[in-house]
Amino acid sequence: MKSKRDLRLVAVALVLLALPIAWLWWSSRGVEKRREATLAGVPQFPVPHQPTRRRPFPVSAPAPPALAPSPAPQQAAKHDPMSSFVLQPGSGAGLVQVNALFNTPLFDRLRECLPEQFHGLDRLSRVLGVDVTRDVDRLGIAPDGVAMSGFLEGKRVAQSIIGPDASSEEYRGATMLSSGGHCAAQMGNLVVSSTKSADCRALVDRALAPTPADAGDQLYGDVFLRTDLASFRGEDAPPEIRALVDSLDGLTLRANVWDSVAVTVEGTPRAGRDVRDLSRMANGALSVVKGQIEEDQVELQTLAELAKVSTDSGKLEVNLALPAQDLFDRFKFPCEKRDGG
Repeated sequence: MKSKRDLRLVAVALVLLALPIAWLWWSSRGVEKRREATLAGVPQFPVPHQPTRRRPFPVSAPAPPALAPSPAPQQAAKHDPMSSFVLQPGSGAGLVQVNALFNTPLFDRLRECLPEQFHGLDRLSRVLGVDVTRDVDRLGIAPDGVAMSGFLEGKRVAQSIIGPDASSEEYRGATMLSSGGHCAAQMGNLVVSSTKSADCRALVDRALAPTPADAGDQLYGDVFLRTDLASFRGEDAPPEIRALVDSLDGLTLRANVWDSVAVTVEGTPRAGRDVRDLSRMANGALSVVKGQIEEDQVELQTLAELAKVSTDSGKLEVNLALPAQDLFDRFKFPCEKRDGG
């Protein structure tokens, strides 16, 4: 009898021991699945000469892929009006690969969350006579105006922007239209416009300027933004941000979008500043952020592991993977479908 009772006790003990082991196994498997799902939605970080459409990371990827060596820049670049428009000297500029963004899960989520805004986009398409989601491939941003390129040749886009009562003028082969303090000009597949001036000559000059030979090494990613940080140097900036901004001459942000956003931030140190000091500051900031992530926030932990600081190019370079859904929640981005509206 005693031996049978001992066997039952052993069996019960084994069952009790197996329960937490099984729970840990299933729990770890659940965590691994969440990690795989998170990585599956992360695009590759921006690199020069990258194809416009990129696959997200394979689920087994532990870190961003190594940067592929860039081909040597050509001696003379083919003229690209949009690249010239964006890369002219100034306080800042931007370029958005509109077509690339319209083919991502993030765009589908925006369409679900903002039906009224997208109805407005459809109305704009009818006014302009083009399908903004299909006919427009790039949108350039400059301090004095914007540029739009795509399947626009032969379509009266500039006239649709300004209206039927616009005055017309030819300048350097472009037809300039102006009315009510606004202007637009069309050059084949490129349209430039400004709401600040009735004279588009400066915008036309930007687009017709020679394209830099290294344009392909500068303009890449779904989103490109460059700033001289002048607007960030105000006295109201927090001390930590002010210290970092005062150490930089300029900042360039590039991002690829899929279900999450892969961002590369590149900072040019001011003369006399050691880029290694900036690297230590950036690593310290990343450590603080990682320390605030809870253990059960598997998705955020997975993305945080992709963060990287580098100074190999002589500039401060930071790679960050940002969860789109977290951005929606953190910035109180309205979503009618999600919020039950």
